[in-house]
Amino acid sequence: MARRMWVWTSHQLGKMEKVKTILEELKDYKPLTLRQVYYQLVSKGFIENKKSEYGMLSNLLKWARIDDYISWDDIEDRIRVFHTLKMWDDKRFFINEELNNFLKGYNRNILQSQRKYIETWIEKDALSSVFNRVCLPYGVPVVVCRGFSSVSFLNEFRERLWNHSNKEWIMLYFGDFDPSGVEMLNAMKETLEGELDMPGITFKRIALTKNDIFNYHLPHNPDALKKSDTRAKKHLENYGELAVELDALRPDILTEKIEMAIQNELDITALNEEVRTYQDELDKLNKMKKKIIAYVSGGGMDE
Repeated sequence: MARRMWVWTSHQLGKMEKVKTILEELKDYKPLTLRQVYYQLVSKGFIENKKSEYGMLSNLLKWARIDDYISWDDIEDRIRVFHTLKMWDDKRFFINEELNNFLKGYNRNILQSQRKYIETWIEKDALSSVFNRVCLPYGVPVVVCRGFSSVSFLNEFRERLWNHSNKEWIMLYFGDFDPSGVEMLNAMKETLEGELDMPGITFKRIALTKNDIFNYHLPHNPDALKKSDTRAKKHLENYGELAVELDALRPDILTEKIEMAIQNELDITALNEEVRTYQDELDKLNKMKKKIIAYVSGGGMDE
């Protein structure tokens, strides 16, 4: 039996135009996730904040890409991952690629002069591309904790801190503002300090905060306050029904918050000096690479 095809009614085309508006506004932050597009549509009053609208949008974005209304590169799915073994057709392709990649990928530790060791922790992998884009150029690691962290995962963090025992330790945390998202940071702090005997870490919740919800008029997550969640009662007592996902924050605002949080912890003068040294090193490596490639290519690659 053939599957029913999507029918582009005038109503659906109108919603498609609103999606295009969001994609155009946030073109510098693409690809976006389904949830990011959903919350921006809700924030602008284009759709209601309910499960049926989320399901509708998921289907609409599926057919919008199939029917070429938007690009496949506009939306990303970070939950599913493809793994494969890299292979070449023959050794010549491999040699050419290796020559092209020779002395490529050097990254100086531009934070070596800093007095602080910083890690950025996020609750969910769906936003990791946003964080990588901001944090990695500074040399700041991005840690995706995906819910409540196991003691093994936190012990790995403790071991990384031991490797920077001469620095002040900072964790910049970004998570949902809901019963689980609020408690995750507290739970990690209790495990690290109380059970793993690791005092001295400065934990900073950067987003989401209660102020973020009001300042940016963020829409409520209708699925967040599950009655079965043992943490829901405490959350309701402390914050009422305020429950919002980090995905609801516009990516440009989130980017600004990430960058500001990192810069507030850094000695910018020392950082800039390291960057200048790094650029000098890259120039020298590029000159060396050209000479070596010319030498190898001149000798030929035949057996």
